[in-house]
Amino acid sequence: MDFQPILAENALWRQHAYFADCACHGAHLRCWLCYFQSVKILRALLLINQKSRQGEANAQAARDALEALDVEITLGKFEEPDDVPAEIDRHAPNVDIIVLGGGDGTLNLAAAALMRAGRPMGVLPLGTANDFARTLLIPTELEAACRNVVEGVTHGVDLGQCNDVYFVNVASVGLAVRACEYRSDAAKKWFGSFGYASNVFQAYRDTEPFDAVVRCGDETHRLHSIQLAVGNGRYFGGGLAVASDAALDDGRLDLYSLEPQPLAKLVGMLPTLVRGPDKSIQGVQLLEGTEFEVDTGKPMPINTDGEILTETPATFRIHPGALQVKVPQEYVDRYGRDNKNNQ
Repeated sequence: MDFQPILAENALWRQHAYFADCACHGAHLRCWLCYFQSVKILRALLLINQKSRQGEANAQAARDALEALDVEITLGKFEEPDDVPAEIDRHAPNVDIIVLGGGDGTLNLAAAALMRAGRPMGVLPLGTANDFARTLLIPTELEAACRNVVEGVTHGVDLGQCNDVYFVNVASVGLAVRACEYRSDAAKKWFGSFGYASNVFQAYRDTEPFDAVVRCGDETHRLHSIQLAVGNGRYFGGGLAVASDAALDDGRLDLYSLEPQPLAKLVGMLPTLVRGPDKSIQGVQLLEGTEFEVDTGKPMPINTDGEILTETPATFRIHPGALQVKVPQEYVDRYGRDNKNNQ
């Protein structure tokens, strides 16, 4: 897409609006000097994994779209996703916003550096599942997502922590871990979200039920489970919901445990799992709090936003408002914390 006409249109609109109060309509030199002094250029660090599926093309398209919106771009350079935090630390003092293009795994890796940077984050949903962006109503179309970077509202969202690993959406034990282990990079690259679904049946067959002791405040719960998930956000796994009322800015964690059951019954529960279970659903146990301690007896790996980086026993806690994210005004109006509290 040619973004030059958009750039020209934006510039003409601003000039017209600025000179509307002066009869000269731009004829006075002093008016032009004041105009240029009034235009604030947004400086952005753009981070996109160019080795990912369509990564190079997406990086160029995002840069063109943002520059058409008068954003001054610093393009981050990294060989591996693990290098993203170092790029954020390096450039954060010299930019106004950090724009991340990728999926939930990219956001997971960048979370700690984003907290250190103290800069707002813009999200371009270029990953496979994009559950974080889905929760915040961030557009999936690239040009619209870039416009949200400039025109969106800066909104505080919570960040979860599992042991020494941060997560933006969900940390899971059991079925989700096995599905992640079976997922190949090739399937993820070429089949997208179908790469997740293709592993579910095999993961279910090979996942053994487990017992877990969960402590929340003064309460202790003994659970028999095939999947235990602790959610900061609403969605995980490409569209499943942790709880029907989960949110990224509610200052709490939601824990759900899925009891072992026949595959046919589990398939029948999918509509409930998509919209988010509540306490009336049989086969699911729900807890909420600001901190959980989970012990499974023997260590079990934990999937945090699609990455297996830690294991049980684990302590989960919430960091309210730890990240500042550009979101559409629609999200604040419909789901923002202040709006929910007034309902």
